[in-house]
Amino acid sequence: MKKKYMTLLGACGLAAVLGATSYAAGGVEKIEAYLNHDIKITLDNKAWTAKNGEGKTLAPVIIDGTSYVPAKAVVEAMGGQVQWNNDTKTIAITSVPGKDAPVSPPQSGETDRDKQIAQKIAEIKEKLKRGLTREEVAERLQVKLEDADDYGDSENGSDSFSKVYYFKEAGYERPEGTPDHVIDYEGLNNKKIGASLFIGWKNDKLHFYSISYVNPADKKVHLFVVGLNGTSDDSPATD
Repeated sequence: MKKKYMTLLGACGLAAVLGATSYAAGGVEKIEAYLNHDIKITLDNKAWTAKNGEGKTLAPVIIDGTSYVPAKAVVEAMGGQVQWNNDTKTIAITSVPGKDAPVSPPQSGETDRDKQIAQKIAEIKEKLKRGLTREEVAERLQVKLEDADDYGDSENGSDSFSKVYYFKEAGYERPEGTPDHVIDYEGLNNKKIGASLFIGWKNDKLHFYSISYVNPADKKVHLFVVGLNGTSDDSPATD
């Protein structure tokens, strides 16, 4: 299926627990597990409760006498990012620059502009969470949110949309007739814009968001999406 729309949601969720069996081809194995709601967790010596993207409490899982905690909730609480790559069936855990974590090494052929774009994308990922209000998003990102075209064929429940362009060339306008929810391949590939943020709102709260950008590693337009269930996906987009 072509990833044409910026609001396309990842079809697969992330693994719920650290140490879970890999979903590689033929690698699925049935296990017996138990939820233990009595186990308490501390993070940096402070009481902490794991929650999913909807704010629902997640209990540790007991498998063969070993306790497992939700990978996504733990990593994000420590300033990292968890992404699911459906093509390679890989759960990618990365740290976020700016939280005493090492910055990813430069990609081959990466320019200063590429580094600035990567830093901005990392900042967006770090600051945006589902459920934030418009005012909170604008304050966190220090940007003016522009109204985006109505995503008429969306079935994800959003009732309004916003857009933000980063590293946009002065005077550049999207190709005439191109809706805001469609990735601007021309602008990205010709470096007229560095990254495009598209946000879906529901009852004036962040429902989902996506970022389109050119990955310097493969020179392709990529789409990072945080979906309705809080999972994320980052992979090449196809026009």
